[in-house]
Amino acid sequence: MSLVPRDSWFDFSQMFDHAFPTLRHSFDNDVCSPRINLIEKEDGFEITADLPGVKKDDINVQLANGSLMIEATSKRNEEQEKNGKVIRQERYEGKFMRSFYLGQNVKEDDVHASFTDGVLTIQVPKVEASLPDSKRIDIK
Repeated sequence: MSLVPRDSWFDFSQMFDHAFPTLRHSFDNDVCSPRINLIEKEDGFEITADLPGVKKDDINVQLANGSLMIEATSKRNEEQEKNGKVIRQERYEGKFMRSFYLGQNVKEDDVHASFTDGVLTIQVPKVEASLPDSKRIDIK
């Protein structure tokens, strides 16, 4: 068996990284950011985020002034390195964040979130939009 040195043009798994570095950078940004579904319903918003390998305690969700922010930290298992030499690591570790502007017509006090099987689900109810009272202005 012959080993090809890393970062060599002959390392076919890295070939496109060398030829098209901007594509790789774009791909890395997509991989390191959680996949989100944002659904607007009549009575509110439903946000689901795929966060595989993230613990519930490592997730922070905040809603302020109509902006929803999801922040999570993914950590590597250090035990893995003690048992052997890591040849290739493609699993992401680090901190990532996504934020969305939902508007001012959301009930910030009535938001509910759950985390099951690596999927974060957030329910953000809307406030019923009230039309401003119209008033006739006399012209003098």
